[in-house]
Amino acid sequence: MIDILPTLALCTGRDNPDKALLRAWSLVLSSRRFLNRAEGGRLLVAPAVAHLAVKEIVAYEGENRPRVLPAPLPDNSWVSLLVVGLFVVVTVWLDSQGLGRSMAWHMAGRADARLILGGEWWRCVTALFLHADAGHLLSNAAALAVLASMLGRRIGSGLTWALFLLSGSLGNAVNAWAQAPDHLSVGASTGVFGLIGVLAGSAGRAQRQSRAQVLLLALGFGFGFLAMLGAGEERVDLGAHFFGLLCGLPFGLLVGDWRGAHGWKVWLNAMAGAAGAVLTFWAWATALAGFGGF
Repeated sequence: MIDILPTLALCTGRDNPDKALLRAWSLVLSSRRFLNRAEGGRLLVAPAVAHLAVKEIVAYEGENRPRVLPAPLPDNSWVSLLVVGLFVVVTVWLDSQGLGRSMAWHMAGRADARLILGGEWWRCVTALFLHADAGHLLSNAAALAVLASMLGRRIGSGLTWALFLLSGSLGNAVNAWAQAPDHLSVGASTGVFGLIGVLAGSAGRAQRQSRAQVLLLALGFGFGFLAMLGAGEERVDLGAHFFGLLCGLPFGLLVGDWRGAHGWKVWLNAMAGAAGAVLTFWAWATALAGFGGF
């Protein structure tokens, strides 16, 4: 019998395995019906199967070596809380401008299915920043503070808020197409459920399954959240929640294996955040210009 430890040292980088590791390697070979013996700091096998024995142990090491994941982003929750705070302040300021002016902003920016399908695409964006009352505003702000902080730690704040806008706007657009022409809606909840869709897609992607199983897991997570949070009250726009969730899922599947924003992802985050801010200002400028310039 010959000692295969010198070959294993070259293949695995383990020069001086301890007794526990030698025993583990011996058990691996025994489970594959290789005659072997671990003694005196050596691992002995028959010369005819030495090559196959080394391959088995190298494969075992590759499967069981812990994955080194990039360090998560530093705690950047303050970015999300700052955005949510600004969101609340601007909304309260709009409502304090008097009933006529407040109603004008709502008329200019609400998601009106007939007008959206007629080409006023910007309403899909502006409707995310309007709310029916203080309770509606505060519930969405609280949900955004939690969801954006969670996602921001994984994929970066810029991309998180860009996905809020993108999934929420797409959800509003699909909802306008699916609803009756006289359907009206306001609120950030379409984007909130878009972020829930991103989280659901990420959770599904984290599982080592086939593509069909990953998709089913993501849908299960997402619809579970929808059932718990998005379909309970009479005035809830279930269609907006549902389509926001569906529009967020593909983005979650796309970025589900990210662990922090490093390298080129830092630039992607900066550009995504800037693009989201530009899109928001452009949508509101277009809405107000077309409604008399309030």
